Amino acid sequence: MAWITTSERTRYDWHEVPSDEVPSDREMKALLVSRLNENLYTQDCDIRVEVSERVVLLDGDVDSSVVRRVAADDAWDVPGVVEVDNRLSVAS
Repeated sequence: MAWITTSERTRYDWHEVPSDEVPSDREMKALLVSRLNENLYTQDCDIRVEVSERVVLLDGDVDSSVVRRVAADDAWDVPGVVEVDNRLSVAS
């Protein structure tokens, strides 16, 4: 489901990114925020994103477990990411 967006996307696996082409934390964050804003499931959510040493932290409240999963899938799709800490809470 994380691949549904309003524009074309490319799926990456972090281990396929050559070490000299790994984006900076700032670039990874910018790409992920852009993807979350394009994704039909996550575009209206208030998701906070932090990236440190290629580890993504997602925080905030979302409407469903599907949205929580989609956000994590988008984070894993960012080239260079080695870990995703999904702290998104599903609002009850």
